[in-house]
Amino acid sequence: MLNKIIKNNFGTTLLEMLVAVALFSVTILAATEIFQMVVEGQRSAVAAQNTQENMRYALEVMSKEIRMAQKSIGNECGPQLNGKVYNLQGSRLQFKNIYGECVEYQEQSLRFQIKRYPAGNPPGLTDYITPDEIEVSNLKFIVNDNVGSIQSSVTVKMDIEAVGKALHKSKIKIQTTISSRYYE
Repeated sequence: MLNKIIKNNFGTTLLEMLVAVALFSVTILAATEIFQMVVEGQRSAVAAQNTQENMRYALEVMSKEIRMAQKSIGNECGPQLNGKVYNLQGSRLQFKNIYGECVEYQEQSLRFQIKRYPAGNPPGLTDYITPDEIEVSNLKFIVNDNVGSIQSSVTVKMDIEAVGKALHKSKIKIQTTISSRYYE
């Protein structure tokens, strides 16, 4: 009778226990990796969104002012701007705004800088229109300034990146074209 009980007593063997633990471990590791990838993807998306939000103000200010630029007559904003709406000197864009001020946009110390001064009175006010959290690089302006034949426009290209920890960084290339509302 005791012999019969021992033979019918089915328990788990060491091999079965090792297989079960191995399968459980593989399943938990796979789930952890998937969760980690989802969290990193979400952080990347939030970083990109924050970078774009930080640039929205700068692009809005710049677009309004470039759109309302006026043709410069005489040397009020320098001889290079005489008779034109926009002037491009290297990576610096110059124009006369709707209030008669001379305006310059350029990249300075990895930030987007704006200079405004009354016509004929440089240097005037210098400020940055991008926040400290954003680095601007590779700023390029492409000017199409054929007043009289077609509408003038400015294309702005730049690379932006959030400053901070690697997991908060997001490098983005931005390009926008702004057409002038100045007509002859």
